Amino acid sequence: MNAAQALVKTLAAHGVDRIFCVPGESYLPVLDALYDAAQIQVVNCRHEGGAGLMAVADSKLTRRAGVVCVSRGPGASNVSIAVHVAEQDAVPLLVLVGQIERKDRGRGAFQEVDYEKTFGGMCKGVWEVNKGEELSTVCAAAIARATSGIPGPVLISMPEDMLLDAASGPALPIAVAPVPVPRDADVAQAATLLAGAQRPVVIAGASLAAEDVELLVQVSDAYRLPVAVGWKQQHLFPNRHANYAGHLGFNIPQAHRETLQPADAVLALGSRLGDVTTQGYRFPAAPEPAQPLIHVHPAREVLGSVYRAQLAIQADCGAFLAQLLKRAPDSVPPERAAWIARTHGYVEELMRWKDLQADDGVVYGAVIEALNRLLPPDAIVTHDSGNFSAWMHRYYFFRDQQVLIGGEAGAMGFGMPAAVAASLRHPQRKVVCLVGDGGMLMTGNELATAVLFSAKPLILLSNNGSYGTIRQYQEKQYPGRVVGTRLRNPDFAALARAFGAQAWVINNSNQIPSVLQAALAADGPALVEVKSSLTYISAFAKLDPATARA
Repeated sequence: MNAAQALVKTLAAHGVDRIFCVPGESYLPVLDALYDAAQIQVVNCRHEGGAGLMAVADSKLTRRAGVVCVSRGPGASNVSIAVHVAEQDAVPLLVLVGQIERKDRGRGAFQEVDYEKTFGGMCKGVWEVNKGEELSTVCAAAIARATSGIPGPVLISMPEDMLLDAASGPALPIAVAPVPVPRDADVAQAATLLAGAQRPVVIAGASLAAEDVELLVQVSDAYRLPVAVGWKQQHLFPNRHANYAGHLGFNIPQAHRETLQPADAVLALGSRLGDVTTQGYRFPAAPEPAQPLIHVHPAREVLGSVYRAQLAIQADCGAFLAQLLKRAPDSVPPERAAWIARTHGYVEELMRWKDLQADDGVVYGAVIEALNRLLPPDAIVTHDSGNFSAWMHRYYFFRDQQVLIGGEAGAMGFGMPAAVAASLRHPQRKVVCLVGDGGMLMTGNELATAVLFSAKPLILLSNNGSYGTIRQYQEKQYPGRVVGTRLRNPDFAALARAFGAQAWVINNSNQIPSVLQAALAADGPALVEVKSSLTYISAFAKLDPATARA
């Protein structure tokens, strides 16, 4: 057995069943070993950035380490966007990179890169393996590190000649220390605080597993707790529930922050309380919150790193909720009813569709509003970054088993690869990707990967001819001085058909119901190009029509 074969057997022993890649000569022995590994599907993509983002999305869905293989130099540079997303989003990701031969290291050889220097600031660990007998052991250690504590990316650099070294066999998984069970005394203290507060609020974050959502609903009902969800985590609480307190996203209205500000107790559940979710570390305030803070998170290093919580509990979120439910109070303060009416009432009004119309195109929010009636209860929604996504954050109501997959890092280009990965992972579920014209031409080429592997995502493309987010900032700070944000786009529907997908175009709002119904019924990859209004540049901002036309 050679080192490459031992590596592949090690991956299989860790439950890896899918690897995303762009093939490269620097790791040909690994590709050859994968030929004999029937239990691992090799998904060859069209760009390393797309391959890496697919691995990140797959990890978000499976809660296991995603795996991406890339070649040396340019391939590794291209995958760096996925490494950054994995670090920012706390997603376990294993990056396997081919490297030049050992004898040429340090000579500035063709495509030589020092990966420890290049990726050390983003990865939890970077290893360059020079002895083939050590590769499988390093792989097991890397996966353990990626999935322990705060999850994140790890990278293994593999000199191509090392991959042919003799190796004894695969390495078994390394046991990762289990997350502690919450202490009874801590749960009792949290229960007393939450039951006695007049205006408590829960902030649900990414470490809450999908299987814990029902528990959270039960706790919310039993304690009469409003629940707000962190940045891009709307699927963690049913949005039409009377206790839903909204999405703490990027640039939410000031009135939303002011609605929650009077809270007299905060339970941060599975949230790292980053700057977006906390609205610039203002709710709760850092480092000293204005109200008692109960911070529950499975990673010890999160607790106390930014906030001084009154009660910091390292625990699995589901285990904490189960114990909290057992201590549900018989009654709560009478002021709680008014507090719930205030928090949910604001959000309910904010999310009510206003039937907006524009002279310069379709208001993309109308498409989002229609999805509320058309998407099945187990749909998976992926989305790219950009102003168009604000319409989804504001007007789409997540419910039942629906899942949202977005990149908290804010990288454009995430939506399409995530949709392909989601469709491969759950081929029986409807996967819908929301993307703008900017992001579409960053990773839209992965539609070819969808066709190759019979993935069936539906792409809802907002085409307003602009890098809308930056255009909005330009109009705020430098009115009328538009530079670098105008776009000249192709015929996206024709482009999709050229890839082998079905395609439609929505030119006016009357077409929305029929086109969406046809596209959702398509048996294969599909794209709907929405000729979107630039005047309605965001769900929270509008350009002057004359400015938009100019």
